[in-house]
Amino acid sequence: LVILILLIRSIRAERKAHEEERMVNDLNRRVFVDALTSVRNKGAFVNYVQELQNRLDKGEKIDFAVGVFDCDNLKQINDQNGHDKGDIYIRAASQLICRVFAHSPVFRIGGDEFAVVLQNEDFINREDLIRRFEREKREKCASAANKWDGPRVAMGIAIHDPELDSSVDDTLHRADKAMYENKRVGKLER
Repeated sequence: LVILILLIRSIRAERKAHEEERMVNDLNRRVFVDALTSVRNKGAFVNYVQELQNRLDKGEKIDFAVGVFDCDNLKQINDQNGHDKGDIYIRAASQLICRVFAHSPVFRIGGDEFAVVLQNEDFINREDLIRRFEREKREKCASAANKWDGPRVAMGIAIHDPELDSSVDDTLHRADKAMYENKRVGKLER
């Protein structure tokens, strides 16, 4: 009888632990995952950047690059076709970024802005990934039945350089600057 009681208590404790773990995972998802795109959100990005910075501050040598992406014409799509079409546009952009940079964390850091941190294999293959992104973006835009199905996304990538960057934020700012230059050139070409 004592063994049976202990077994029942053990089973209940295990169930409770699993339920608590599920609740923590659910809460973590709600806090750090963007509801529209299912990629990590700005809070997760801030944490990720801080962890990188902490590693750099400890003297660790880390090879990485930061990519910043911004959707063109979202306001126009929202104004002319409705916010539901704007949401489709944002999801299409997110899917494109995630497909190309499949081995890197992708973050939605603003309404129509995304960031990627390239490390390891994606850092080594970044030039190929940049070309692939541009190619897939062109193909998606060319085959889109509607303007909200073919996301026009400007991209800027900056490699962390300890000679230029005193922080991860400096690298992020250079990527952001490169993205705005890419956006400007893209508008001139259209």
